[in-house]
Amino acid sequence: MFAKARATPVKEPPKRLGGLALKITRRDIAVLRDVALSHSLTSSQAIELGYFGSPTRANTRFRELGKAGFVRKLDCQFLRQNLFIATRLAAEVVGDKVGKLIEGRTSSPRFLQHALSLTNVRIALSRRSDAPWRFEQQLWRKVRTSKLIEVRPDGLLQVPSLPIFIEVDLGNTGLPRFKEKLDSYQALATSGQCQDLYGFPDFRLLTVTTGQLRARNLRCAIRSDIRFECLIQTFEEVGAAPVASWS
Repeated sequence: MFAKARATPVKEPPKRLGGLALKITRRDIAVLRDVALSHSLTSSQAIELGYFGSPTRANTRFRELGKAGFVRKLDCQFLRQNLFIATRLAAEVVGDKVGKLIEGRTSSPRFLQHALSLTNVRIALSRRSDAPWRFEQQLWRKVRTSKLIEVRPDGLLQVPSLPIFIEVDLGNTGLPRFKEKLDSYQALATSGQCQDLYGFPDFRLLTVTTGQLRARNLRCAIRSDIRFECLIQTFEEVGAAPVASWS
């Protein structure tokens, strides 16, 4: 994970926005990139991910980045935490590929609930393994069979022995849609294209869901001829907290 040592300033002139000069550090770039790729982050998540050593430091720096126009704070009375998303100005710092993801991004309650819950799963898994994490937007691929089948994992824990694709299920997706997801992974597993598309030949799938009843229903949807290890666990079993819905 990211070291908590003092960040080294990037050798670039300070960015001046609206008369405000802000020296952007390497840590700032890493934080903004993570906010953009994660869709949103709370200050406590940024601390858990190792970017800051205390709530005071996290909130102070996010406030400075907000004043400079790089992040925007979302007001959410139900969350009781400071929640931040990246702005278009952040694209100048994080690079074109990541910057393009910021364009047209939604901030609907359901979208944010899923994004924040996924980050909580990522944090929980990072306590067990220091394997690299890859984000959703870095993982979209199309498998060529008799037709093109899109594979869109929520995340990937790149464990050297056997990488694990991650799906977060909040119980608001019907079982037919979940079966479609499994079918896309089945196509990936049986096509022989996984190595070319992702850089490894085999994988596991971990779906993290809300409770035991939902987990049992999802397990019943797993086809009998599945060609990869398919795990279903609850947020509690993984050690992560789901984010409650709000509107």
